[in-house]
Amino acid sequence: MDNTLVKLLGWRATVLHGDPTTYDRWVWLKRYLLPGPLRTLDAGCGSGSFTMFAAKVGNESLGISFDERNFRLAETRSQLLGFKNVKFVLGDLRELDIYSDRLGMFDQIICFETIEHILNDKKLIEDLAKMLKPGGRLLLTTPYKHYKPLHGDNISEHEDGGHVRWGYTFNELKELFVASGLEMVVEDYISGFFSQKITNLMRRLSGVIPHAAVWVLTMPLRLFQIIDAPFTRFIRYPFLSVGVVGIKRQ
Repeated sequence: MDNTLVKLLGWRATVLHGDPTTYDRWVWLKRYLLPGPLRTLDAGCGSGSFTMFAAKVGNESLGISFDERNFRLAETRSQLLGFKNVKFVLGDLRELDIYSDRLGMFDQIICFETIEHILNDKKLIEDLAKMLKPGGRLLLTTPYKHYKPLHGDNISEHEDGGHVRWGYTFNELKELFVASGLEMVVEDYISGFFSQKITNLMRRLSGVIPHAAVWVLTMPLRLFQIIDAPFTRFIRYPFLSVGVVGIKRQ
């Protein structure tokens, strides 16, 4: 994305430039992220869109990015937007227990579309739970186990950047949460039929024409997202992702 677009549209440009599922996750995050002077960790932050949103609502936010390119992009964008309460670090979430003490404790942790890339998911949730203050919240999204794969989706037996499992059910996530001392208090579905079909179209077109053209051509279709959730339930089509919130009670 051109930095000029970020300057013109502000933080929202980082969300709108992505596919509809990114926007859906932001809408979900707005419902459950607590505003104000709280410490928030974005574990697996990518290029930092949601880390910066946390800063925008008053959080002191820290994003961990696995990829150096995304890390540099996140830093550049946060500087362009003038955020003073956001920081990014490079890190491997599989080794979070090694350096978590240096990061400190958090009131909230965001972990979006990340756990499905990590083989030892139990350890990841345990490590994140240990970094939460008592009463702290873990906000997590991941593919729904029974979603219909999108163009380009595949499963790998190795942690090579792809998914190592198709996804999760609420019960499977609840087991991981309970084992780590977290009480699941929210269970939602995210990204329905229209979001998935538009995302599929964007992926296919991106292999043929520039991304900017794909973005312009598909933007009018996003109006269908207004009715996405009820329509998806009506036709009984599987949602793409699940979103859950867990609270550390002890």
